[in-house]
Amino acid sequence: MRNPAQEFLQELGSLPPDMFESRFSRASTQLRLAETLTRNELSLLYEATYLAALCNQAINQPAEPTGKASPDRETTRYRVERDFMVAREILYASPGWQDLQEPQRATIEQVFLSVCVADDNLAW
Repeated sequence: MRNPAQEFLQELGSLPPDMFESRFSRASTQLRLAETLTRNELSLLYEATYLAALCNQAINQPAEPTGKASPDRETTRYRVERDFMVAREILYASPGWQDLQEPQRATIEQVFLSVCVADDNLAW
């Protein structure tokens, strides 16, 4: 019998394999997260992961022809970054996250919550 966390991952995994949800499910299953996190905590991780992906996309979009970001684009980038940081902090406050060992946390952060600027987008 599956627990609610496993059922959640199975539902996401039943979607087409190239979708974000399916990739999240596969990675979570490989890390056996349904054994250590509740369905709610996996939902928190999913939300933070989704926002991390949006954040990476917003940060690493190709520059405008002028080389400067438009005000609308900067507003969107700021909002997505803020939403990601809030979602991540809510995840970090959850009991399941608190119970994880540091190596597990580091792996989850690396796989799901990494946000970085691509080398060609760095200002020198």
